[in-house]
Amino acid sequence: MKFSIVVPIYKVEKYLHECVDSILCQSFTDFELILVDDGSPDSCPQICDDYARKDPRVKVIHKPNGGLADARNVGTDIAQGDYIGYVDSDDYLIDSDVLQRLAVRIDKTNPDIVHYKFVEWYEIDGHIDPCYFDYKVDTAGRSLADIYCDLIDKDAYYNSAWSKVIRRQLLVDNNIRFEKGILGEDNEWYYHVVMVADRLELIDEPLYVYRQRQGSITKDFSVKNLRDQLHVLSKWEAILAKREEDKRSRVVWNSLAKQYCSAIIIYAGLKQVNSFYPELKRMAYMLNASHNKRVVIFRRLRGLFGLLGLIAALRLIRLVKKN
Repeated sequence: MKFSIVVPIYKVEKYLHECVDSILCQSFTDFELILVDDGSPDSCPQICDDYARKDPRVKVIHKPNGGLADARNVGTDIAQGDYIGYVDSDDYLIDSDVLQRLAVRIDKTNPDIVHYKFVEWYEIDGHIDPCYFDYKVDTAGRSLADIYCDLIDKDAYYNSAWSKVIRRQLLVDNNIRFEKGILGEDNEWYYHVVMVADRLELIDEPLYVYRQRQGSITKDFSVKNLRDQLHVLSKWEAILAKREEDKRSRVVWNSLAKQYCSAIIIYAGLKQVNSFYPELKRMAYMLNASHNKRVVIFRRLRGLFGLLGLIAALRLIRLVKKN
């Protein structure tokens, strides 16, 4: 059993060594590391080539800048492993036995997907936030869809590509690609995976360190992020409308409800975005599709005060936090 690890790279010379070293030091050695230089203008291309000269497991692709989704797609296209994982180039694996622990679980259960937990490392002061959710859900004899719905309800479901490994053939056979040009492309991508996967394995321990870089949070409150969130919501709304209602559809609706809450939060944090309000209002029915705590709270507040009242409350909370 072999892993393919794809690392998209752009303007991360400060972090790249830590990321790559955390992979190359793994005690489980049957893997290929695919470094995709996405037209990085700094020293990253040279760093990648240096690693490739030293270690035959390292493959390097140099390409014009096309964004994170495009870099992941290019890396996926040349991958040869049985399972594929994605590591963001400013993050790193938590220790040298990550792949070994994954390999042991895969050998036992032969899953399509393995989810694992993560910790968050904050660059601003170096503190680490532990993982606040757990994967303690009943899985015996239950469908993947039922398990996912439980995870969403308890805030333990993440669409992020870097929090899991996936059977590569599943992606290839179903032509599952990252959509280029949007923020939050992981959400759109993983819904396709949910629709076709059958077997899920959960590792209830953190294997990945997710770096919170200074200034990176600003992208969460941008017009583009709001537009792209609404794009994914409307795209999957249309996809699901053409399907007969089933358990897999229910998983995506459940997740879309939480994503809709995120869109409202972004809207509330921006100015002069009234043109997006009609679409937000039209999609408010999505709040009925989940039992997740946040969705339930948003649904109740909307019922009491309307969508504008909910948005006003979110703006007030944001103002209080700032002060």
